[in-house]
Amino acid sequence: MSLSDFVIHIDENLNELEVKEAEIVASACTGVVSAHINNHHRHLMVVAYDPSLGCSSHILGAVRSLGLHGQLLGL
Repeated sequence: MSLSDFVIHIDENLNELEVKEAEIVASACTGVVSAHINNHHRHLMVVAYDPSLGCSSHILGAVRSLGLHGQLLGL
């Protein structure tokens, strides 16, 4: 397994429930190993995934399906 990571910059200010929901939705995507939003920087989600199984744009789409606005930032 080869892992890659990227950051999703989320435009909205997220409350605790929205943070958990975004992490759960991203983590449920195929190939995702972890998805975490830092408590001090609630607009940044770090996602680690296996690119042979999943696609960063699909993961971003899952987060956007929550009504959030964001962009991919590479690491």
